[in-house]
Amino acid sequence: MKDELDYLIQRVCNSKKKKKFDEEAGWKKVQARNFHKKRRSVILLWSGYAACTLIILGCILFVNDLSGPQFPTPLAHNESQHPSLPAKVELTLANGKSIDLEDINDLLEEELGISITRDSIHNQLTYRNNEVHQDSIEIRYNRLVVPRGADFSFELPDGTFIVLNSESVLRFPVQFSVTDRTVYLEGEAYFEVSKNENVPFKIITKEREITVLGTKFNISSYSDDPNWSTTLVEGKVSISDNGELRILEPSEQYIVNKRTGKAEVKQVDVTLHTSWLNGKLHFKDTRLEDITRKLERWYDFTFIYQEEDVKDFKFRGVIDKDRSLKETLSLLEGTKVIRFEIKDHIITILKK
Repeated sequence: MKDELDYLIQRVCNSKKKKKFDEEAGWKKVQARNFHKKRRSVILLWSGYAACTLIILGCILFVNDLSGPQFPTPLAHNESQHPSLPAKVELTLANGKSIDLEDINDLLEEELGISITRDSIHNQLTYRNNEVHQDSIEIRYNRLVVPRGADFSFELPDGTFIVLNSESVLRFPVQFSVTDRTVYLEGEAYFEVSKNENVPFKIITKEREITVLGTKFNISSYSDDPNWSTTLVEGKVSISDNGELRILEPSEQYIVNKRTGKAEVKQVDVTLHTSWLNGKLHFKDTRLEDITRKLERWYDFTFIYQEEDVKDFKFRGVIDKDRSLKETLSLLEGTKVIRFEIKDHIITILKK
């Protein structure tokens, strides 16, 4: 885990789809989806039976990259290998102005008293305000949208560092007041909150509210996920859930089953829940439906199941998000229990 962050980063790894394509063209498309030139190893095991199937591609690097979150490195525009124009990470300012953060270099919005500047050497974006703090100031919110196939990291004016995962939205104030630091999250994000004992930092999701003074943690609050969770890496957080207050210690996770409403606090390996920061998807006896839901957000395809029980097949291992979708599907097919058929933008999962 990094104890200090001396940079502000923008990383956009994403994809656009063509409006029409046949099956052959679809496979050519997913085969072309390599997000970086460097190929890495993947290990995947199918946990459906007592004897698991082990798939190895290239050299084995199962544990080495899981020591802690390594934040996205700066990505120059010409390093992307997308065959089509990338999807846009977009910031809508409180005054209604929309900004494509991929293309912007310098912006001064005098009406809101903010500036966004890119460091041309390190390809880093910095968001700053004029820091005029008044109790009576009107709180106006910006809206940051990260689409499928992308992630985005940046630092708020108070020093809080945030990484937004694919298909996530963050609403944050143009300027924090002297008594309040509140943001609103849809989707998933990792936070390293700048410590301020006088002004707690709050993250509000649709279901719950998290309050911290200064800490590192991950929140997963996708509306289509079966569970809502907060995983604490460092420090301490309090979670307000239907009038009940829960306190988390490091390496604890608060998880809620949305269907039943059952909530529990459990000890977890935090690297399992922050591996996406390393550009990886790490699974441990994870249902196939939960895996494909993550793949949908990253590769921007839709999975359907020919038989419902296939959703409950369990796998374990690491999938590198830098690999093409076809490579990832081939890896899963290598377990000899499932296969895939692709047509247009739909991938059907069948038993072998």
